[in-house]
Amino acid sequence: MIDRQMDTCRSGGVELVELHTNVAQRRQRDERSPIHESCHFFPYNEHSLASSGLDTSLVEYAETCADFALERMHNLLEGVENDVHNLKLMRRLVSDTGWTPAVDKKLTEHLCSPDAVVFRTLEKIFRVANDDDFAQNVNSVVSSSWADIVSTDRLFGFARSDRCFKTCLDVVLENILVDNGDDHIQVVECDAGTGQAYPHAMAQLSMHSISISYIATDPDPARSIDAELAQQLGIDTVEWSLEGTKPVPGFASGADLVILANVLHKHDNISKALSAATSLVSDNGFLLIVEPTSNFAIPWSFFVLSQDVTEMSDIGSRTCGPFCDEQIWTSLLTDAGLTPVAQKSDGVLHTVFLCRKLSSNAVERVHKIIDVDDPSFGWLEEVKALMTEEREGSNANYSVWLRARKADSGLVGMVNCLRRESNGDRLR
Repeated sequence: MIDRQMDTCRSGGVELVELHTNVAQRRQRDERSPIHESCHFFPYNEHSLASSGLDTSLVEYAETCADFALERMHNLLEGVENDVHNLKLMRRLVSDTGWTPAVDKKLTEHLCSPDAVVFRTLEKIFRVANDDDFAQNVNSVVSSSWADIVSTDRLFGFARSDRCFKTCLDVVLENILVDNGDDHIQVVECDAGTGQAYPHAMAQLSMHSISISYIATDPDPARSIDAELAQQLGIDTVEWSLEGTKPVPGFASGADLVILANVLHKHDNISKALSAATSLVSDNGFLLIVEPTSNFAIPWSFFVLSQDVTEMSDIGSRTCGPFCDEQIWTSLLTDAGLTPVAQKSDGVLHTVFLCRKLSSNAVERVHKIIDVDDPSFGWLEEVKALMTEEREGSNANYSVWLRARKADSGLVGMVNCLRRESNGDRLR
């Protein structure tokens, strides 16, 4: 009961005298859309994702694009002598690759489809007149369409989808945030004007409550990177090349993650470019690499028609012109001192490789597995004992894996909490 004349407020056995109150401000409405999350368990290594049922129409689209490119290359080879780059390599590609003439009905459908930018660009490329300016004009067609290809086309977009790209980024975050002990990640994207992974990466990383430092490097960022979009995303753009000798401007410490999307095959020597990218990564940091590993006629049309690749110093060790298959990429990454962590292949064009740079003096951790299915929680004391152990000597390298056989066991939530405790970084 409130007595305004006596300036008292009574409730039950409590009396408040000369109570002074202020009207509380209403909480400002959060304009951000709510995030709906679910937990799914995917293998680290997945192959032929598109053809395995995720997007069967993508397989048909990729085959149509490849057949169309090979047919047009075949026609191009019949009418030229020395006016087109890499003729010998192109003849080998066309003769070694099986193809059938594309059906007109399918071609018409793809020309009208908003997410078939690759096919429409191919159609423009092979309409370029075969004259002295052929390579330059093809390059102009590709340059004007490239941003739409990597952002809109469903063939290029599949490798950057959540199933391929985000699952790898989640692995990075799971390890980096625990190792760093804070909610911050530093990312460097090399040749970002070509790769243009930053819109996808930032959108997926921003779903987590973390701070992100993102540097997009490129030999000519003013021309190849959208400055307005970069500012909107909160990323820094700097001029730097994988083939240069100078350090990245404004970059003082090792990156937690380096991204190379569709760029390594463009360099004169893949091993040297990979070494330069690896030097940017801190010990125990990651590299996320996207490269074409099949249907080479498609990326060939975008790059090799306008660039002479015969002078590349390691061209003889690559699979098809400047491109490599998955087996060669695995060898290149291993030879660079990287440890393969995950591999996601769409089976129609690209493969995503996630690798980790382990320090040279790192000691292999001993894995200990604890089953947590017992409803009586008998395993809890063992977990507590392991987490309270001093990390000295042989115990310093313990990696404890908690294993549950039921998907709805609550294990993920429990581990997320335990990893914030002392020694929680040893839990998996």
